Amino acid sequence: MRSLLRTLGAAALLGLGAACLFAQSSGGCPPQGDAKKEKVRKLNELRARTEEPSDDDYDDTADITALIAPGDDSQRWSNDTAVEITAFVVDVHDGGMTSANCHSADPADHDTILDLSPGAGVSDASHRLIAVITPQWRRLMASNRIDWSTRAIRAKFVQQYVTIRGWLLWNFEAAPIAVNTAPLAGASITRATAWEIHPVTGIELNDDSLEQQTRLECAPGLYARSKASSSAP
Repeated sequence: MRSLLRTLGAAALLGLGAACLFAQSSGGCPPQGDAKKEKVRKLNELRARTEEPSDDDYDDTADITALIAPGDDSQRWSNDTAVEITAFVVDVHDGGMTSANCHSADPADHDTILDLSPGAGVSDASHRLIAVITPQWRRLMASNRIDWSTRAIRAKFVQQYVTIRGWLLWNFEAAPIAVNTAPLAGASITRATAWEIHPVTGIELNDDSLEQQTRLECAPGLYARSKASSSAP
């Protein structure tokens, strides 16, 4: 499956030059965005990656259970690591104006945010992993006639099991609102970890969703972390 998606990705990458020219001609945002701090500029450059991971980049031990495992995880993974996981899509929404898109008001320039969980019955924020489809990858897919708009992703994948792949990214800006690194638990918690799949480089419906749900139901204590750490639904 990875080989097939790399083929599709390579085809999409053929349109990268045209996409870049279009972005530049319309006053497009550079990879570092409009951030002023060097640390954030470098983070935005990682967010804007368009390289397709190779097989050697994938860590096959990194499933969603490992990615949201409790404890300070700031050094647990690497930005040079790619993952492929099965997860349940709790919600999909527009990422809005950020320094990464030069605070553009155009939804086409916004990230698409996917809130992922281990299973359909695990929806509290303290178990969520964030995956992000960037405008760079949306344009690449559009060049191959694949619609990765927020509306299309929401219509196809919300409340469904998916196989999703992409680069891991340590989003230090989210560390204060992640269970594993927040100084205090509370209403501000929106996720389990500040590690994200960002950018997403592939996503499809998972045909083994029933098997995945059965596995979770057979291990009810696997995700027994207290929901008291978050007031989110």
